[in-house]
Amino acid sequence: MPETTTYCFQDFISDLEMITSVERDQAEMIRKISRKMKLLIASGEGFLTPKEREEDPRHYARHLVHIDRMRRFVVMSSVWRAGQGTPVHDHGTWGLMGVLEGELKVTNYVRLDDRSKSGHAELREINGLWSGPGSVSYVLPPHEEIHKVENLGEKVTYGLHVYGRDIIECNQYDLEKKTMRPYGPDYSNVGKDR
Repeated sequence: MPETTTYCFQDFISDLEMITSVERDQAEMIRKISRKMKLLIASGEGFLTPKEREEDPRHYARHLVHIDRMRRFVVMSSVWRAGQGTPVHDHGTWGLMGVLEGELKVTNYVRLDDRSKSGHAELREINGLWSGPGSVSYVLPPHEEIHKVENLGEKVTYGLHVYGRDIIECNQYDLEKKTMRPYGPDYSNVGKDR
């Protein structure tokens, strides 16, 4: 009887390398990576190390898992304690988020202004989605990228993210003041000197 193999994290990285090296259409890239991410999550492989699953009592934790040697993509894990969330923000690149365990609420926004005034941004909420284990959501600039993510449940939620660049700076939005400003989310497991 032939031995069956499980789709593992290294298979996922190999597929990401191939997809990002040949696919130029970002929407199609997201579709292909989404299928691979769902396959990885469904495999049940415990690919995150204990360090990549560590919580942070102050805010949700971002752990760098892998940076492509050619800088085509980055993989990170996220750990959300009950009640933790992000500000409203963008990414400035395509990206995907898969939920490994737990549940998150993703609220998406659209810009109403014409982007001509520096520091100004008028947003409107367009939908709120619940993401549970095995689900994969995406961001795709310039129209599908502004959102906030929250763990409104009582259990810790673990996520896996893939982005088209290492996000060390993006934009944070203030809905009431109609402003935007630079936002630099840090990794919990990497020093500032990278």
